Amino acid sequence: MHRFRTVLSKFIRENNWTQQQLASRLDADQATVSRWLSGRVEMGASSLQRLLAEIPLEHRSLMLEAYLRDCVPDGFEDLVQITPANPSTLADHGDSHKADEPKFPEPLEPELRKRLVYFAHMVTRSPDVRKLLDVVYRLASKRKA
Repeated sequence: MHRFRTVLSKFIRENNWTQQQLASRLDADQATVSRWLSGRVEMGASSLQRLLAEIPLEHRSLMLEAYLRDCVPDGFEDLVQITPANPSTLADHGDSHKADEPKFPEPLEPELRKRLVYFAHMVTRSPDVRKLLDVVYRLASKRKA
């Protein structure tokens, strides 16, 4: 997650925050923030949600774009188009997507399934995204076979 780490580090610097201040805002400890910034640990979805809620609206799109780009599996960057939205549209994010949650067959590893579902929720609900998820699932299934 080098893009996200870079954007997060830059945001912290430009806003004169410390790792401890960020940790306090996210209900995390400073060591966890340090591990996120160093790349030893990836920020989870709940921490990302808290981060996006804590930062100014104009920075959310860039932060989320970097996070999502890091979630795209290597070699699939050309199949996914992640375009930052107008910051005013980000404020209206709801949970209406849960009814459309994609279903994955059981052979998919739990961690990969979690990442794919999260990715699908965060990206637009376009048919192209569903096609990408189908391709990724088929490739993951072939590797296990």
